[in-house]
Amino acid sequence: MKRMVLVSAAVLGLWAWALPQGLTADEILDRVEEKTFIGVETGSMMATISLAVTAEGETTGYTFKVFFQEGEGEEPDKALVVYLEPELVSGTMFLTWTPEEGDARMWLYLPDLGIVKELVGQSREQEFVSGSGISYEDLAQGFKYREDYKAELVGEEVVDGLPAYLIVLTPKEGAEADYSQVKLWVEKEYFNVIKMESYSDGELVSTMRASELSDDGLGYIPHRFEFQDLDEGTSSVLDLLERVRAEVPADYFDPGKLPSLEVM
Repeated sequence: MKRMVLVSAAVLGLWAWALPQGLTADEILDRVEEKTFIGVETGSMMATISLAVTAEGETTGYTFKVFFQEGEGEEPDKALVVYLEPELVSGTMFLTWTPEEGDARMWLYLPDLGIVKELVGQSREQEFVSGSGISYEDLAQGFKYREDYKAELVGEEVVDGLPAYLIVLTPKEGAEADYSQVKLWVEKEYFNVIKMESYSDGELVSTMRASELSDDGLGYIPHRFEFQDLDEGTSSVLDLLERVRAEVPADYFDPGKLPSLEVM
C-alpha cells in the first residue's frame, strides 16, 4: 500500500532494551492486525471520525460516520464510511467487504451522479480525501504490510511513557514494495501501533504519531493519529470522536442499497 493509515511522526532517541522473550515479530503483527482501522476486534458498532487535512497552508475539515460488522464464519468483515461534512462531499459513501484471507472488495457511492461503482486496480490506491495520505486500500485492508515486507523484532523502546516493541520491515525479495524500510513501534500491552516511519532509499518520507490512548468501553486504543507526508508537504489529523456498540442493519452493507439508504 502506497500510503497507510498508520505512518509515524517525530524521531525519538532510541533506548534499546533486551529482546523480549516468547513473541516473534510475526506474532506481534498478528495481534496488531486483529484490529480494524478504528480498533474493532469483534461485534458490530458505529463511530464518528473527524479529519483535518492541511495542504499549501490551508486546512480543510471533514466528518464521517463509520458502521462496522464483524463477519461470521467465512463471511467478510464489512464497513461503511459515510461522508457528513463538508457539504461538497456530504452523502458520499465508501463500502468495504474484507475477508480473512485475500483482497477486500470496495464500492464508492457518488450521490451527485447517483451511481455506485466498484473500485478496482489503481482506483483502490487513490486517497479517500485529497492530501490525507490515507487511501481507500488503507481503510479497507488496514495493516497488511507483511504481504511485501519481512519483519524483524530489533528491540524495545519507551514512546510517550509506553513500553513498545520496535519492528523493522524490509522488502521481500522480488516484491514491489513502496518503501525501502518501515519502522513500527507497537505498545506492548494492547498491541497498538503508536509510531511508524516509512523510508525511501534511506530517506524518511512519511510519519505518523498515535496518541490519546484510552479505554472507551470497547477497548484500549489511540483516539488521535497525526500524519505527515514529507514528499508532498501535507499533514492530517484524524480524531476518533466516538465508538458505540450498535446493531447495524444489513442494508448498510449492500452496495445495491446505498443510493436509497437513510443513515441513522
